[in-house]
Amino acid sequence: MVLKEKQNFQVYPAKQFVVPNDRLSKKLFNMTKEDFQNWINQRKTYNLVEILQHRKFGKILSPVKLSVDDENFIISEPLDQFHCAVLCAVISEFYANNHQTTVPIIYRAITGKVNRGSRSIPSKKQVVDIKNAIHLLMHLQINYNPTELCEKIGYNNGKSTEIVSVLLPCKRLELTTINGQDADVIELLGESPLLTSAKMKNNQILTYATELLDVPNMNNSRMNIGLKHYTMRRIQEILLHRQLQTIITFEDLFYKSQIENASFKTKKDARDVVVTFFEHLKNKRVVKSFEIKKQRNAFHSIEFVPIRKRERQLIIDVYD
Repeated sequence: MVLKEKQNFQVYPAKQFVVPNDRLSKKLFNMTKEDFQNWINQRKTYNLVEILQHRKFGKILSPVKLSVDDENFIISEPLDQFHCAVLCAVISEFYANNHQTTVPIIYRAITGKVNRGSRSIPSKKQVVDIKNAIHLLMHLQINYNPTELCEKIGYNNGKSTEIVSVLLPCKRLELTTINGQDADVIELLGESPLLTSAKMKNNQILTYATELLDVPNMNNSRMNIGLKHYTMRRIQEILLHRQLQTIITFEDLFYKSQIENASFKTKKDARDVVVTFFEHLKNKRVVKSFEIKKQRNAFHSIEFVPIRKRERQLIIDVYD
């Protein structure tokens, strides 16, 4: 019997959070309960269409098929903002040219605790949530055909293309250590197709300092991580595109976070999380001010004044 020598890796969390921000990425992680049920009923194949209304070419359609790469794999939950956060954390590592990562590294990325090192350890439940998300993402295959987009608008230099890959190309490595300590290491085998798609479309990628997600004394539950991730994504979009309204409605926030049918208490807790996050971003000089708006005596939205890039003390890079 030949014993294999353990591999030792140096793994560091990426300091910039990278978010593919094209229509495809947004659509995949906005799956309703009806979508999910259809996905199950259609024998694990979910067909959808990315639609772009172009002022010159009219409606441009890009068919998308989401399926599992193993017929024995059981789909237990729809894709949501938490899955998106986990995938973006891994994409951030790959974007930073780090080809190995771990669950604690991913945890520090999605919570913003990248400067706390081993002092920041995920709970057992958080470990399970992250592992389940990784397991799902690495078994979901996407067949995406943006040929019409490429030919009409000129993406990919006008060349026809089709993207076929699992959402998270990776594998678990055995006999590995991190700084001499036994650890489960995830090796990244290639670029996520969502990053490929966003780069192809004139680099539709958002980036910001990962540490901005680290809100003091906030419980990093699965819901709260998803709320922070979606809110930060919307703020970065608004910073990038001046024509967008500087407002986030609670209706949209609840819908995108899949809690539109949740209890009054859950929605109140979600509002409180977002308000606390905005207070944190105000302290971090990302927004100047914000105000909670009501309609018919009901909470409607948060309207805010962003601090543009040239004004910021904390540099946040945003690429178009």
